[in-house]
Amino acid sequence: MNKFLRNTLASVMVLTAVVASAEATTHPAMLVTDDNIDNLNDQERAAAAWFRATYPEGVFITPEANLDINVQNVDCIWIHLDRLNMTPADIKALLPEATYKALAEFIAEGGNIYLSKHATLMLSKIGRIDAKFDPNIFGNGEGGKGTDVWALNAQIGYWQLNPDNKDEHRPEQYYDHRTHAIYADLEHGDTYNPPIDNFPMEGTGTGAEIWREDHNCCWDLNAYQFTADGANTVEKFEKETNSRVIGTWGHVQDYAVAGVVEFYAPKQPLSVRSRVGSAEGDGTQGAVIANGLACCEWAPRTGTNAFHNNLQKLTANIIFYLRSKLKSSGVTDITADAENDSAAAVVYYTMQGTEVNGNPAPGLYIRRCGSNVSKVIIR
Repeated sequence: MNKFLRNTLASVMVLTAVVASAEATTHPAMLVTDDNIDNLNDQERAAAAWFRATYPEGVFITPEANLDINVQNVDCIWIHLDRLNMTPADIKALLPEATYKALAEFIAEGGNIYLSKHATLMLSKIGRIDAKFDPNIFGNGEGGKGTDVWALNAQIGYWQLNPDNKDEHRPEQYYDHRTHAIYADLEHGDTYNPPIDNFPMEGTGTGAEIWREDHNCCWDLNAYQFTADGANTVEKFEKETNSRVIGTWGHVQDYAVAGVVEFYAPKQPLSVRSRVGSAEGDGTQGAVIANGLACCEWAPRTGTNAFHNNLQKLTANIIFYLRSKLKSSGVTDITADAENDSAAAVVYYTMQGTEVNGNPAPGLYIRRCGSNVSKVIIR
């Protein structure tokens, strides 16, 4: 295979065909706690129904079917847990140890996992973080009615740019993740005062009431004891857990809350200052995205969520992003025998083989440098 690809557009088209063939043999999966999704609670049933409608090729797996979890047939597993009146220990006990072991092995083989709502508690159970960094903002109650709109903010440390900040501004401590691939095509809003460009996720948008259960399962970063250096708690958390904080509560302008976090392969530490470019990790282990924000609720009890489409897009983007990571790592070794390519220009192509003029927008591309061809994600 390594002599097959050449420094031509034809070689890129061949690589696209190879990737398309690989995509046809792997599927996204959703791990649910009952064989019949109609037996799930309202929140988990709504999420599972969307998954079934969105991914006809997708598969449902249960804890008893853990031996079927492997990267030969599954490229991404979504686990969504949203429970009333259950403690963190209760939620961790929903899956047997054998399933946690199988999930850890799936990641070790290069598979990727999306954990949402209470499922973020499973990070330490699959060996992704130390238990001392388990989510510590936890909600499991009935919630209540409200008229405001809840949002997701991808601008971490926005206070450093806010003109209302009368102290010294530190723009190097402002981390803008709005262009991350998981936020592609989401509707923007400014639902708080002072206004911050964010992503509205739950509310009627008309001032009418909606009932929300307020089930956060995320991180109060001020509550942990960090040993790593960093300019703020976000950087310290990222270094301690080899992660990147890419989302917080819609109104948060500082570094207090991590709501959406991307965890990288543990074998290659994250350079916090390198915040753009290709995905971190050494390609031998999978990634995990954990989203514990209460605003990402699938089935409000009363009222109509005017921003439900944002939740669907966010979920689809995360699944696509994680699936693409596995497929990318699977083709990076398809290269041609080459002369010295160190001085060759880098050219990007779309997945259809069209050359990209200028800097590519965030997304999945084929990258060619001389005779070296690989599949990359631009964020």
